[in-house]
Amino acid sequence: MGKKKTKKHRGSRFHGRGIKGGRGAGERGGRGKAGLQKHKWISTVKYTPGYFGPKGFTRPKGIAKDPETINIPDIEMKMDDFIEKGYAKKKGSIYHVDLTKAGYDKLLGSGKARYQMKITVPSSTPRAVVKVQEAGGEVITE
Repeated sequence: MGKKKTKKHRGSRFHGRGIKGGRGAGERGGRGKAGLQKHKWISTVKYTPGYFGPKGFTRPKGIAKDPETINIPDIEMKMDDFIEKGYAKKKGSIYHVDLTKAGYDKLLGSGKARYQMKITVPSSTPRAVVKVQEAGGEVITE
């Protein structure tokens, strides 16, 4: 609020505000957000269009979970690490990889499969299954 005009209006009874203008918050239509659905509706529509009404719902972080995914070339790139940690074993020319133990939920089909792999995973895309089978391996979904 700007400076009061008391100095300018010495001698006048209401200081240029009308009879009830200086009492309470009457001249500004209420305090704060009062009247947003009534007499201040145009400003609500213009400046804060989504203020009233449903806002949606956000699932709690404990419930909402994005699946941990991995692509076929990423498995091959991390193969040494997987073998070291016990998530994979090599028997002959075939790698047996347990992505469930490694903490992955889904196998994706991006890239090419260069190794023969027998992959155990909770879920996978059809494209990933085809690519692993083309390389001579298989995907076991739980």
